[in-house]
Amino acid sequence: MADTDNKIAELKDALQKTSDFLDKPEVRTALGQIPGTVKDPVFEGLNTVLDVIKTALNELKSNLGAVTTVQDLLKVINDLLDAAAGLASGEEETLNRVKGIINTLQSLPNAAEIESVIALVEQIIQKLGSL
Repeated sequence: MADTDNKIAELKDALQKTSDFLDKPEVRTALGQIPGTVKDPVFEGLNTVLDVIKTALNELKSNLGAVTTVQDLLKVINDLLDAAAGLASGEEETLNRVKGIINTLQSLPNAAEIESVIALVEQIIQKLGSL
């Protein structure tokens, strides 16, 4: 979905910024000076959030096979809507609304995009574990 696709891109961007931030020497030094009683609960919470994200992405990735079939169906429906546009000029608004929904559904992220976000999550988990 376009919204899903945008959310995946936003998530990847936020994860990359977090990863880059954790790579800064001054951040690593500062985090090393924070007592575990303060730092550990925060890291545990962050790890929990990262695990939830990773689980959701793995679930999305495992269902991508069905998406391919849906994508083929959506293309056929989109082609039908294009053909119907000339015959149903009074229904242009409805046809455009349906085409908008189909375009949204056609923009689901692919497995490589999802896998790259999962890899970033795993990198951050490892970095947090080393701090």
